[in-house]
Amino acid sequence: MAINPYEPELAKRKKAFEIAYSQLSKYMNELRHHGSEFRQQMESVDEALKDYRDTGYALAEWIEQEPES
Repeated sequence: MAINPYEPELAKRKKAFEIAYSQLSKYMNELRHHGSEFRQQMESVDEALKDYRDTGYALAEWIEQEPES
C-alpha cells in the first residue's frame, strides 16, 4: 500500500485548525464577561483584521502574477 503524501499534510492542517478553533473559542468565551463597549471595540478590531488579511492576500496574489511581456 503506497503512502499518500497528501495525508500527513492534511493531518497537520487539521491539527492547526483545531488549535486555532480552541484558541478562538477560549477568547470568545472570555469576551462575554466584558462590557458591551469593550465587545464593540473588539468587533471593530476584528473587522479591521479581516480587511487587513484580505488586502494582504490580494496584494500577494497581484505580486505573484508575472506581467505578460
